[in-house]
Amino acid sequence: MKNLKITGIYDNTATERLIPGWGLSLLLEISGHRVLFDTGSDLMLLSHNLDELDIRAGDLDTVVLSHPHCDHVGGLSAILRENADLNVYITSSFPESLKEKVKSYGAVLVDESEPIQPCPGAITTGELKGRYRGLDLPEQGIILETDGGPVLISGCAHPGIVEITKRAKEIVGGSPYLVLGGFHLGGKEKAEIEKVVEGLIDNSVENVAPTHCTGEKATEMIKSSYGDNFVDFEAGKRIDINDDLISF
Repeated sequence: MKNLKITGIYDNTATERLIPGWGLSLLLEISGHRVLFDTGSDLMLLSHNLDELDIRAGDLDTVVLSHPHCDHVGGLSAILRENADLNVYITSSFPESLKEKVKSYGAVLVDESEPIQPCPGAITTGELKGRYRGLDLPEQGIILETDGGPVLISGCAHPGIVEITKRAKEIVGGSPYLVLGGFHLGGKEKAEIEKVVEGLIDNSVENVAPTHCTGEKATEMIKSSYGDNFVDFEAGKRIDINDDLISF
């Protein structure tokens, strides 16, 4: 049995007790393993939210970083200062300066662009090609095995959330029970958003929890299409997936 808990630590919006900020960080608890996915942009804000949630950096086992934009790696120092006994998973496209920074704290750097298992019940998507403001920006997501089905976590989805979903299906052989994270649709036109929503539905994504860089217009359109299968998520909220039931 593989149950999963996802806790929002850092996001554009937050519950009353936390401070919102542009970026993303999630605690993923699966099979007794605690994985921090991305670290937001501001280390002080990240530390504050961790304290409010009673989450200790020293209790983490692994860090997985989706891509090297500051809103996803900016808080990394706050974690490594408290706990360098970690494996930090990145891909080869990350800058050498960040790789050296991780090593300087004594953490184990895992530099791998192909799908890899950071812990039992989890596998990265491997590096997918993406674009941002005319520049190449590869990115990876992470897929988590649960009793309800695979859960796909996305950082910003620069390669496209539908494309990442397709890669996840290829890796695990099944459609995601839940896709959560940044969908990178802020500022997109209605027609483009509709195409993305259709792509998620065509790929049999059962539940969605768009956040971070998805944008208000896209979020409302996705909510309208998914109805009861839309999960309203932000920093300070937690999702439990247990025996094919989702609660938050």
